[in-house]
Amino acid sequence: MRMKAAVAYGVNQPLVVEEVELDPPHAGEVMVKLHATGVCHSDVHSLTGDLPREWPVLLGHEGAGEIVEVGEGVTRFEKGDHVILTFLPSCGKCRWCHTGEPTLCDLGQYLRTGKLLDGTSRLHRASDGQEINHFLFVSTFAEYTVAPEASLVKVASHLPLEKLCLLGCGFTTGFGAATNAAHIKPGETVTIVGCGGLGLSAIQGAALSGAGKIIAVDVHEEKLDLAKKFGATHTIVSRQNPKEVADQVMEITWGVGTDYSFEFVGGQETDDTARVAFKSIRKGGTMFMVGVGAIQKKTMPIDPYVMALWRKRIVGVLFGDSQFQADIPKYVDLYEQKKINLDDMVTKELRLDDINEAIDDILAGNRVARSVIRFS
Repeated sequence: MRMKAAVAYGVNQPLVVEEVELDPPHAGEVMVKLHATGVCHSDVHSLTGDLPREWPVLLGHEGAGEIVEVGEGVTRFEKGDHVILTFLPSCGKCRWCHTGEPTLCDLGQYLRTGKLLDGTSRLHRASDGQEINHFLFVSTFAEYTVAPEASLVKVASHLPLEKLCLLGCGFTTGFGAATNAAHIKPGETVTIVGCGGLGLSAIQGAALSGAGKIIAVDVHEEKLDLAKKFGATHTIVSRQNPKEVADQVMEITWGVGTDYSFEFVGGQETDDTARVAFKSIRKGGTMFMVGVGAIQKKTMPIDPYVMALWRKRIVGVLFGDSQFQADIPKYVDLYEQKKINLDDMVTKELRLDDINEAIDDILAGNRVARSVIRFS
Protein backbone atom coordinates (compact mmCIF):
# COMPACT_ATOMS: atom_id res chain seq x y z
CA MET A 1 0.00 0.00 0.00
CA ARG A 2 1.05 3.59 -0.54
CA MET A 3 1.21 6.10 2.30
CA LYS A 4 2.67 9.46 3.20
CA ALA A 5 5.84 9.36 5.30
CA ALA A 6 8.68 11.65 6.41
CA VAL A 7 12.00 10.15 5.27
CA ALA A 8 15.48 11.16 6.46
CA TYR A 9 18.24 11.15 3.83
CA GLY A 10 21.28 12.42 5.69
CA VAL A 11 22.85 14.28 8.61
CA ASN A 12 21.36 17.73 9.22
CA GLN A 13 19.07 17.43 6.20
CA PRO A 14 15.35 18.24 6.47
CA LEU A 15 12.99 15.29 6.42
CA VAL A 16 11.31 14.72 3.06
CA VAL A 17 7.55 14.09 3.18
CA GLU A 18 6.82 11.77 0.27
CA GLU A 19 4.96 8.67 -0.85
CA VAL A 20 6.31 5.38 0.48
CA GLU A 21 5.27 1.84 -0.37
CA LEU A 22 4.55 -0.28 2.72
CA ASP A 23 4.52 -4.06 2.35
CA PRO A 24 1.99 -6.22 4.25
CA PRO A 25 3.02 -7.68 7.62
CA HIS A 26 4.98 -10.94 7.68
CA ALA A 27 4.60 -13.65 10.33
CA GLY A 28 4.61 -12.22 13.86
CA GLU A 29 3.98 -8.66 12.64
CA VAL A 30 1.05 -6.26 12.52
CA MET A 31 0.16 -3.22 10.45
CA VAL A 32 -0.88 -0.17 12.46
CA LYS A 33 -2.67 2.93 11.24
CA LEU A 34 -0.98 5.69 13.21
CA HIS A 35 -3.20 8.20 14.99
CA ALA A 36 -0.34 10.18 16.53
CA THR A 37 3.38 10.16 17.21
CA GLY A 38 5.55 12.21 19.49
CA VAL A 39 8.73 13.80 18.13
CA CYS A 40 11.54 12.86 20.50
CA HIS A 41 15.10 14.11 20.94
CA SER A 42 16.32 10.60 20.09
CA ASP A 43 15.00 11.12 16.56
CA VAL A 44 16.98 14.35 16.40
CA HIS A 45 20.12 12.61 17.72
CA SER A 46 20.01 10.51 14.56
CA LEU A 47 19.55 13.56 12.34
CA THR A 48 22.47 15.40 13.93
CA GLY A 49 24.77 12.39 13.65
CA ASP A 50 25.10 11.76 17.39
CA LEU A 51 23.56 8.32 16.79
CA PRO A 52 24.52 7.41 13.19
CA ARG A 53 22.07 5.54 10.96
CA GLU A 54 22.08 4.05 7.48
CA TRP A 55 20.25 6.37 5.08
CA PRO A 56 17.52 6.68 4.02
CA VAL A 57 15.61 5.89 7.21
CA LEU A 58 12.03 6.40 8.35
CA LEU A 59 12.40 7.78 11.87
CA GLY A 60 9.85 8.06 14.70
CA HIS A 61 9.44 5.76 17.68
CA GLU A 62 6.75 7.19 20.00
CA GLY A 63 3.54 6.26 18.24
CA ALA A 64 0.04 5.00 18.90
CA GLY A 65 -2.69 3.83 16.57
CA GLU A 66 -5.12 1.10 15.49
CA ILE A 67 -4.24 -2.32 14.11
CA VAL A 68 -5.58 -2.76 10.57
CA GLU A 69 -3.93 -6.07 9.61
CA VAL A 70 -2.24 -8.94 11.45
CA GLY A 71 0.34 -11.35 10.09
CA GLU A 72 0.47 -15.11 10.40
CA GLY A 73 0.91 -16.43 13.93
CA VAL A 74 -0.07 -13.23 15.75
CA THR A 75 -2.13 -14.24 18.77
CA ARG A 76 -1.95 -11.31 21.22
CA PHE A 77 -3.61 -8.75 18.94
CA GLU A 78 -6.38 -8.51 16.40
CA LYS A 79 -7.68 -6.04 13.86
CA GLY A 80 -9.25 -3.00 15.54
CA ASP A 81 -7.10 -3.08 18.68
CA HIS A 82 -5.71 0.27 19.82
CA VAL A 83 -2.03 0.01 20.66
CA ILE A 84 1.00 1.96 21.81
CA LEU A 85 4.20 1.18 19.93
CA THR A 86 7.26 0.86 22.16
CA PHE A 87 10.74 1.64 20.88
CA LEU A 88 12.02 -1.50 22.64
CA PRO A 89 10.53 -4.93 21.99
CA SER A 90 9.87 -7.65 24.56
CA CYS A 91 9.84 -11.24 23.31
CA GLY A 92 8.67 -12.65 26.64
CA LYS A 93 10.93 -15.68 26.15
CA CYS A 94 14.57 -14.71 26.74
CA ARG A 95 16.43 -14.65 30.07
CA TRP A 96 15.98 -10.90 30.47
CA CYS A 97 12.24 -10.90 29.88
CA HIS A 98 11.83 -13.81 32.30
CA THR A 99 13.84 -12.10 35.05
CA GLY A 100 11.94 -8.79 34.94
CA GLU A 101 14.36 -6.85 32.73
CA PRO A 102 12.56 -6.63 29.36
CA THR A 103 14.46 -3.46 28.42
CA LEU A 104 17.43 -5.81 27.91
CA CYS A 105 15.44 -8.24 25.72
CA ASP A 106 17.65 -10.16 23.29
CA LEU A 107 15.62 -8.76 20.37
CA GLY A 108 17.26 -5.40 21.11
CA GLN A 109 20.42 -6.53 19.31
CA TYR A 110 18.58 -6.08 16.01
CA LEU A 111 17.29 -2.56 16.66
CA ARG A 112 20.04 -0.77 14.75
CA THR A 113 20.00 -3.00 11.67
CA GLY A 114 17.36 -0.93 9.88
CA LYS A 115 15.41 -4.14 9.21
CA LEU A 116 12.63 -6.01 10.93
CA LEU A 117 13.25 -9.24 12.84
CA ASP A 118 13.44 -11.46 9.76
CA GLY A 119 16.20 -9.27 8.30
CA THR A 120 14.06 -7.63 5.59
CA SER A 121 12.38 -4.26 5.11
CA ARG A 122 8.72 -3.39 4.51
CA LEU A 123 9.52 0.15 3.31
CA HIS A 124 10.29 1.30 -0.24
CA ARG A 125 10.28 4.70 -1.89
CA ALA A 126 7.23 4.84 -4.17
CA SER A 127 8.99 6.75 -6.95
CA ASP A 128 11.71 4.18 -7.69
CA GLY A 129 11.42 1.28 -5.23
CA GLN A 130 14.53 2.21 -3.23
CA GLU A 131 14.56 0.37 0.10
CA ILE A 132 14.13 2.55 3.21
CA ASN A 133 15.49 1.55 6.59
CA HIS A 134 13.25 1.00 9.60
CA PHE A 135 13.91 2.80 12.91
CA LEU A 136 13.72 0.81 16.14
CA PHE A 137 11.24 -1.57 14.44
CA VAL A 138 8.40 0.99 14.57
CA SER A 139 9.10 3.98 12.19
CA THR A 140 6.18 6.14 13.29
CA PHE A 141 6.74 9.23 11.10
CA ALA A 142 4.24 7.77 8.64
CA GLU A 143 0.52 7.21 8.22
CA TYR A 144 0.98 3.46 8.69
CA THR A 145 3.68 1.16 10.01
CA VAL A 146 4.45 -2.56 10.14
CA ALA A 147 6.01 -3.65 13.42
CA PRO A 148 6.66 -6.85 15.42
CA GLU A 149 3.93 -7.78 17.87
CA ALA A 150 6.69 -7.73 20.51
CA SER A 151 6.74 -3.92 20.13
CA LEU A 152 3.07 -3.31 20.99
CA VAL A 153 1.02 -2.69 24.13
CA LYS A 154 -2.78 -2.80 23.90
CA VAL A 155 -4.87 0.05 25.37
CA ALA A 156 -8.59 0.76 25.64
CA SER A 157 -10.16 2.24 22.53
CA HIS A 158 -11.81 5.22 24.25
CA LEU A 159 -8.54 6.85 25.31
CA PRO A 160 -6.84 9.75 23.45
CA LEU A 161 -3.96 8.26 21.50
CA GLU A 162 -2.51 11.72 20.83
CA LYS A 163 -1.65 11.79 24.55
CA LEU A 164 -0.95 8.11 25.19
CA CYS A 165 1.63 7.98 22.39
CA LEU A 166 4.04 9.62 24.87
CA LEU A 167 4.07 6.36 26.82
CA GLY A 168 5.89 4.71 23.93
CA CYS A 169 9.14 6.43 24.91
CA GLY A 170 9.49 9.77 26.71
CA PHE A 171 7.05 9.57 29.59
CA THR A 172 7.81 5.95 30.43
CA THR A 173 11.56 6.66 30.30
CA GLY A 174 11.41 9.65 32.65
CA PHE A 175 8.68 8.53 35.03
CA GLY A 176 10.18 5.04 35.23
CA ALA A 177 13.65 6.40 35.99
CA ALA A 178 12.22 8.01 39.12
CA THR A 179 9.89 5.21 40.18
CA ASN A 180 11.56 2.01 38.93
CA ALA A 181 15.27 2.81 38.88
CA ALA A 182 15.47 5.08 41.94
CA HIS A 183 12.48 3.83 43.95
CA ILE A 184 12.22 7.29 45.54
CA LYS A 185 10.88 7.19 49.08
CA PRO A 186 8.79 9.94 50.72
CA GLY A 187 10.99 12.83 51.80
CA GLU A 188 14.00 11.90 49.67
CA THR A 189 15.56 14.56 47.46
CA VAL A 190 16.33 14.62 43.73
CA THR A 191 18.09 16.75 41.15
CA ILE A 192 16.65 16.65 37.63
CA VAL A 193 19.14 17.81 34.98
CA GLY A 194 17.26 18.62 31.78
CA CYS A 195 13.57 19.51 31.76
CA GLY A 196 12.38 18.35 28.38
CA GLY A 197 9.82 15.57 28.04
CA LEU A 198 11.89 13.05 29.99
CA GLY A 199 12.79 15.40 32.81
CA LEU A 200 9.22 16.64 33.23
CA SER A 201 8.03 13.03 33.40
CA ALA A 202 10.64 12.25 36.06
CA ILE A 203 9.48 15.27 38.05
CA GLN A 204 5.96 13.82 37.99
CA GLY A 205 7.30 10.46 39.14
CA ALA A 206 9.28 12.06 41.95
CA ALA A 207 6.32 14.14 43.07
CA LEU A 208 3.94 11.16 43.04
CA SER A 209 6.53 9.19 45.06
CA GLY A 210 6.54 11.87 47.75
CA ALA A 211 9.99 13.38 47.17
CA GLY A 212 10.77 16.16 49.63
CA LYS A 213 12.81 18.42 47.36
CA ILE A 214 12.73 18.21 43.58
CA ILE A 215 15.41 20.48 42.13
CA ALA A 216 15.04 21.10 38.38
CA VAL A 217 18.03 22.31 36.35
CA ASP A 218 17.90 23.60 32.78
CA VAL A 219 19.47 26.28 30.60
CA HIS A 220 16.04 27.58 29.56
CA GLU A 221 13.78 29.44 31.98
CA GLU A 222 10.75 28.41 29.91
CA LYS A 223 11.47 24.77 30.72
CA LEU A 224 11.88 25.59 34.40
CA ASP A 225 8.46 27.25 34.44
CA LEU A 226 7.05 23.95 33.14
CA ALA A 227 9.04 22.07 35.77
CA LYS A 228 7.28 24.02 38.54
CA LYS A 229 3.92 23.21 36.96
CA PHE A 230 4.69 19.48 37.09
CA GLY A 231 5.93 19.44 40.67
CA ALA A 232 9.47 20.84 40.98
CA THR A 233 10.00 22.51 44.37
CA HIS A 234 13.14 24.41 43.31
CA THR A 235 14.60 25.49 39.97
CA ILE A 236 18.12 26.46 38.90
CA VAL A 237 19.04 28.19 35.65
CA SER A 238 22.21 26.55 34.38
CA ARG A 239 24.67 28.92 32.75
CA GLN A 240 26.82 25.95 31.76
CA ASN A 241 28.89 26.30 34.92
CA PRO A 242 28.58 22.92 36.68
CA LYS A 243 30.23 24.10 39.90
CA GLU A 244 27.86 27.05 40.19
CA VAL A 245 24.84 24.77 39.77
CA ALA A 246 26.18 22.21 42.25
CA ASP A 247 26.81 24.98 44.77
CA GLN A 248 23.17 26.05 44.47
CA VAL A 249 22.01 22.45 44.97
CA MET A 250 24.17 22.28 48.11
CA GLU A 251 22.69 25.52 49.38
CA ILE A 252 19.15 24.21 48.88
CA THR A 253 19.99 20.93 50.65
CA TRP A 254 21.90 22.52 53.56
CA GLY A 255 25.26 21.34 52.26
CA VAL A 256 24.28 17.69 51.91
CA GLY A 257 23.36 17.19 48.23
CA THR A 258 20.41 15.23 46.94
CA ASP A 259 19.82 11.52 47.39
CA TYR A 260 19.51 11.06 43.64
CA SER A 261 20.26 12.92 40.43
CA PHE A 262 19.09 12.22 36.88
CA GLU A 263 20.86 13.26 33.69
CA PHE A 264 18.31 13.61 30.86
CA VAL A 265 20.21 15.67 28.28
CA GLY A 266 22.81 13.49 26.59
CA GLY A 267 24.13 14.37 23.15
CA GLN A 268 27.04 16.77 22.87
CA GLU A 269 26.26 18.32 26.26
CA THR A 270 27.07 15.22 28.29
CA ASP A 271 30.28 16.54 29.87
CA ASP A 272 28.60 19.53 31.53
CA THR A 273 25.36 17.77 32.44
CA ALA A 274 27.15 14.73 33.88
CA ARG A 275 29.33 17.02 36.01
CA VAL A 276 26.22 18.74 37.37
CA ALA A 277 24.47 15.45 38.12
CA PHE A 278 27.53 13.89 39.79
CA LYS A 279 28.43 16.94 41.88
CA SER A 280 24.82 17.37 43.04
CA ILE A 281 24.42 14.05 44.85
CA ARG A 282 25.28 13.49 48.50
CA LYS A 283 27.79 11.06 49.92
CA GLY A 284 26.45 7.59 49.09
CA GLY A 285 24.05 9.11 46.57
CA THR A 286 23.18 7.74 43.15
CA MET A 287 23.38 9.42 39.76
CA PHE A 288 21.19 7.93 37.03
CA MET A 289 22.45 8.35 33.46
CA VAL A 290 19.40 8.42 31.21
CA GLY A 291 20.28 10.83 28.39
CA VAL A 292 22.02 9.15 25.46
CA GLY A 293 25.42 10.65 24.77
CA ALA A 294 26.85 11.04 21.27
CA ILE A 295 28.18 7.68 20.10
CA GLN A 296 31.62 9.24 19.53
CA LYS A 297 31.97 10.07 23.23
CA LYS A 298 33.71 7.35 25.20
CA THR A 299 34.45 9.13 28.51
CA MET A 300 32.68 11.16 31.20
CA PRO A 301 34.29 13.74 33.52
CA ILE A 302 33.69 11.80 36.75
CA ASP A 303 36.20 12.12 39.60
CA PRO A 304 37.11 8.49 40.57
CA TYR A 305 38.60 9.69 43.88
CA VAL A 306 35.31 11.26 44.95
CA MET A 307 33.34 8.35 43.55
CA ALA A 308 35.25 5.83 45.65
CA LEU A 309 35.75 7.72 48.91
CA TRP A 310 32.27 9.26 48.96
CA ARG A 311 30.67 5.99 47.79
CA LYS A 312 28.81 7.68 44.96
CA ARG A 313 27.14 5.45 42.38
CA ILE A 314 26.42 5.91 38.68
CA VAL A 315 23.69 3.76 37.13
CA GLY A 316 22.56 3.52 33.51
CA VAL A 317 18.81 3.54 32.87
CA LEU A 318 17.07 2.37 29.69
CA PHE A 319 13.37 3.06 29.01
CA GLY A 320 12.87 3.85 32.67
CA ASP A 321 13.88 0.32 33.72
CA SER A 322 10.23 -0.42 33.04
CA GLN A 323 8.46 -3.71 32.64
CA PHE A 324 6.56 -1.90 29.96
CA GLN A 325 3.97 -4.56 29.14
CA ALA A 326 2.81 -4.17 32.77
CA ASP A 327 3.87 -0.59 33.54
CA ILE A 328 2.29 1.18 30.56
CA PRO A 329 -1.23 -0.06 31.46
CA LYS A 330 -0.58 1.23 35.01
CA TYR A 331 0.38 4.63 33.62
CA VAL A 332 -2.79 4.64 31.55
CA ASP A 333 -4.78 4.07 34.76
CA LEU A 334 -2.89 6.89 36.48
CA TYR A 335 -3.71 9.17 33.54
CA GLU A 336 -7.39 8.31 33.71
CA GLN A 337 -7.33 9.03 37.45
CA LYS A 338 -5.60 12.38 36.74
CA LYS A 339 -2.65 11.42 38.93
CA ILE A 340 -0.27 12.03 36.05
CA ASN A 341 -0.54 14.82 33.49
CA LEU A 342 0.03 13.88 29.86
CA ASP A 343 -2.19 16.62 28.43
CA ASP A 344 0.10 19.50 29.36
CA MET A 345 3.17 17.56 28.22
CA VAL A 346 1.99 18.15 24.65
CA THR A 347 3.01 21.71 23.85
CA LYS A 348 2.19 21.64 20.16
CA GLU A 349 0.22 19.48 17.72
CA LEU A 350 1.23 19.43 14.05
CA ARG A 351 0.48 17.63 10.81
CA LEU A 352 3.01 15.36 9.15
CA ASP A 353 3.73 17.99 6.48
CA ASP A 354 5.03 20.27 9.26
CA ILE A 355 7.34 17.74 10.90
CA ASN A 356 10.48 19.77 10.22
CA GLU A 357 9.00 22.52 12.39
CA ALA A 358 8.88 20.01 15.24
CA ILE A 359 12.54 19.12 14.62
CA ASP A 360 13.52 22.81 14.65
CA ASP A 361 11.66 23.31 17.94
CA ILE A 362 13.67 20.53 19.58
CA LEU A 363 16.94 21.96 18.27
CA ALA A 364 15.99 25.39 19.68
CA GLY A 365 15.69 23.78 23.12
CA ASN A 366 13.17 26.12 24.70
CA ARG A 367 10.04 25.92 22.58
CA VAL A 368 8.29 22.67 23.50
CA ALA A 369 8.04 19.92 26.07
CA ARG A 370 6.75 17.59 23.35
CA SER A 371 5.41 18.08 19.83
CA VAL A 372 2.93 15.51 18.58
CA ILE A 373 2.14 14.75 14.96
CA ARG A 374 -1.57 14.04 14.47
CA PHE A 375 -2.65 11.82 11.58
CA SER A 376 -6.39 12.00 12.25
